[in-house]
Amino acid sequence: KDKHHSLLVQLLCEELKVEADQLMDFDLHLADTQPAVIGGVLEEFIFSPRLDNLLNAYTAMVGLISSCSTSSLDNDTNIRMISLFDNEEVGSSSAQGAGSSFQEYVLRRLSSGGNQTAFEEAIPKSYMISADQAHAIHPNYSDKHESNHQPGFHKGIVVKINGNQRYASTGITNTILREVGRMADIPLQDFVVRNDSPCGSTIGPIMSAKLGMPTVDIGAPQLSMHSIREMCCTSSVWQAQTLYQTFFERYPDVYNSLNF
Repeated sequence: KDKHHSLLVQLLCEELKVEADQLMDFDLHLADTQPAVIGGVLEEFIFSPRLDNLLNAYTAMVGLISSCSTSSLDNDTNIRMISLFDNEEVGSSSAQGAGSSFQEYVLRRLSSGGNQTAFEEAIPKSYMISADQAHAIHPNYSDKHESNHQPGFHKGIVVKINGNQRYASTGITNTILREVGRMADIPLQDFVVRNDSPCGSTIGPIMSAKLGMPTVDIGAPQLSMHSIREMCCTSSVWQAQTLYQTFFERYPDVYNSLNF
């Protein structure tokens, strides 16, 4: 207890109803307790903790549920699935993280039907959207972005590309998503990090490399990523939800139309 401020120790002890001498050590993780709010002159922004990546977790779930409430499911030969992993921001190396075998085990069970190679045959015909958030251009730091790759608010979902494979997008997977976006009437933006800047990554390359499944990395534009309060635009919620629903409903049509 001596290595911590006395007021903090006192506060914790009062909350836990213990004496200071009983407190040997503790792990302390702070979280924003204030609810998310909508703001801006036109109420066009969302200010919230953990937009990265609760926004895509929510919109993917809504998109999946909405797609299953239409007639498109009646004759669909594909499996519609979303995966929400723990420990994404700390490396994904856990028994339940994206770096684990959990997703593979689930897919193998879903694809088994008496055919010993059903899983292996299904993988190249499948398509994975790695949906994380994207860095919107900041008006005070516009030089951080390439001049032709400056994702803005209310301009669409961002497709993320990186030659060093920090994102899993390829020309083929980009083409598939753009066709889905056209069907959904959802605009898409491109993002390529500056050559002299380090590039973050997502769980897209982890899962794509592990499964060998074609993958695209996308996300809604936001500011203040990984801050205690993040900021995005309200239109991204509707755009992401609509894009994901259309993907679930129309991917088989897109795949067959491109003659892969």
